[in-house]
This record gives sequence, C-alpha cells and structure tokens, in this order.
Amino acid sequence: MVIEKLHYPAEGVTINGKSYKLNVREIEVFLQHCASFMPAEHSDFETMTQIISDQLVDNANANTSVEELRTQLKFLREVSFLLKSIVSPADNY
Repeated sequence: MVIEKLHYPAEGVTINGKSYKLNVREIEVFLQHCASFMPAEHSDFETMTQIISDQLVDNANANTSVEELRTQLKFLREVSFLLKSIVSPADNY
C-alpha cells in the first residue's frame, strides 16, 4: 500500500452535541499498520470483518444469546463500512 500525503482542511463532526476533530494522520498510521500484516485495500477490510464475524458466530459459547451476538455483529458491520469508506479510491470523488 502506498499512501500519498494529501492535505485536507481540518474536518470535524458533531455527535450528540459534542464536537470531534477527524485526525487524518492517525487514519494514515492505522492504514500503514494494517498494511504491514494484511491486505489493506478497498474491500480487504470488509473481507477481514466478515472473517471475524464468522469466527465469532462459529466459536460462540452455546450459552451466548442471539442478542449478545447481534450487538457485536452490528458493530463489526459498522466498522467494516467505516474502514471500507476510509480507503475508497480517490477517483470516486
């Protein structure tokens, strides 16, 4: 994975009335770190979260409720969407 230095204005988001700043440098470091041990292209994050999801379901304790798994699986789906969108090809914009 090759990461170019792109300069974006400081972006922020507000969630439940609290403002947060997006840290592009930390996203860059995260992507570089992931690329050191796994493929880290556009759809690779989705594939990885699906593998984790399958492992979670396949290895869940027999006493684990569907409700407990649902929350974890929904979180993984949202993380997958976030990570996949972080590495969207620039020509899509």
